[in-house]
Amino acid sequence: MAKKCRQCGLVNWDYEEVCKRCNASLNTATPPVYKWFVAYCLLMALLYLATAAMGIAFMFIEPDRDMSATEAKIMGSVMLILSLVFFVPYALAPFLPRQSWVWILGLVLICIGLTSACCLPVCIPLLIFWLKPEMKAFFGRTASPLPPPPPQWN
Repeated sequence: MAKKCRQCGLVNWDYEEVCKRCNASLNTATPPVYKWFVAYCLLMALLYLATAAMGIAFMFIEPDRDMSATEAKIMGSVMLILSLVFFVPYALAPFLPRQSWVWILGLVLICIGLTSACCLPVCIPLLIFWLKPEMKAFFGRTASPLPPPPPQWN
């Protein structure tokens, strides 16, 4: 039997592990770490959405005695803008296709989580399993072939 590539449509031999044209994985099984990555992305998107709500609250609720109204509005707008900037990639990452650049985006999103101490227990194991060859093959990232050896002179 033959296997058809989901990304480029090329029909490959049954014994092939990756597509000859686009190097995408022909294995249909989803690695377990991908499910954990999706859960991580959804939780981080919810966290940044909550931060955006806090930014809106800072802009419209009366500030404390130690803070002026303009300081509260500036702080609220900065919180709102930054949280929306981080919300978008976390919310989109689970829905992106299995391509090489999506693996890099996932790596960047995991590394952003490493900057927070509360996310370290989740991000460190996620990063370890994300860097494994089967996860790279799932996204079509194969190891670059070594260049040919130099010619040997007799």
